[in-house]
Amino acid sequence: MKFLHTADWHIGKIVNEFSMLEDQAFVLNQLVEDIKQMDIDAVIMAGDLYDRAIPPKEAVVLATTIFNRLVKEAGIPVLVIAGNHDSNERLEYGAELLSSSDLHIEGTVKETVRKVTIKDTNFYLLPFADHVTIRQLLEDDEIKDIQDATIKQIETIRQEMNPDEVNVLIAHGYVVNGGKESVEDSDSERPLSIGTAEYVDVDVFEAFDYVALGHLHKAQKVKHETVRYSGSPLKYSKSEVNHKKQYLIVDISKESTKVEPVEIRALRDMKTLRGTFSDLVTGESDDFIFFELEDDHYVMDAMNQLRRRYPYAMGLEYVYQKNERSTDQTEIKRTIEKKSMIELFEDFYNEYKDMELDDIRKAALHGIWEDVQRAENK
Repeated sequence: MKFLHTADWHIGKIVNEFSMLEDQAFVLNQLVEDIKQMDIDAVIMAGDLYDRAIPPKEAVVLATTIFNRLVKEAGIPVLVIAGNHDSNERLEYGAELLSSSDLHIEGTVKETVRKVTIKDTNFYLLPFADHVTIRQLLEDDEIKDIQDATIKQIETIRQEMNPDEVNVLIAHGYVVNGGKESVEDSDSERPLSIGTAEYVDVDVFEAFDYVALGHLHKAQKVKHETVRYSGSPLKYSKSEVNHKKQYLIVDISKESTKVEPVEIRALRDMKTLRGTFSDLVTGESDDFIFFELEDDHYVMDAMNQLRRRYPYAMGLEYVYQKNERSTDQTEIKRTIEKKSMIELFEDFYNEYKDMELDDIRKAALHGIWEDVQRAENK
């Protein structure tokens, strides 16, 4: 079995007021052309098909066009799950009917995880859902976070899974090898959980021959060669300018797994350019550009002037002034840490009222603070 692993298309995404739709259409249509020349058996899209729960009509049209081309022109089965940016129910609309055309879309979590068998390989489709939804679905009060929820879902798969067959999991989430520092994320990814841990340890997936992940935008493995993020097909933030965007071709059998990255050719690159305004304004580029100006003073109307030569300029910052502000903030923090709570309140009162605390208010403040400390020590 040989399949292509991709994820995080985020169709309809807007980055710094620039629509990425033209660039997305370019890479996705190029993907179809590439696949038509490949000897593969299936395509996996591991979540975040759209960038918003209610995507613009142009995004829906593009997704429909790409899926039609993959299934009808290329004749390739496509497996899609919902990510945290997608609307689970909307994505799943018409899914049962579409399955008869080899477009398998799983938007909502179910008590029994859906399995699609292509040739001799079982694909388990695990769309994203928060742990509260899964706890209610499985009626299991022991589920406290996303890790607990994922463990329970994997347990339901293993109850019917044949370990002698090739088993592939398609999932969307924040999978780590012991801790967050084991993987690299980016600024364009939305947190998966508020108030509870959003991470799932990679060892939860040890029963599978390959795990096709979505969510993190950099292509990377997690501990094993067979647990991978394909990454997004385009750069979606300044933090991604050094990413090498790619699709993954996975050639898998029960005896071995080979993963081959395929570099993506974008319509426009995303770059960071650093230098003085006088140097940068002499250049030009049709790529998406983030400027880092080294000038020690603000340049009047700098961005508008640069956009005459860089029409897709996305952002601008003064790096030395940023460093100075960071130093100033560090010094302020040190000063605050040296002061008592009473002194800090006096500073606040002076700043807010533009007057000093009188003796009566100081005495009242001391009395209140002593009461607070006594209550905390009880």
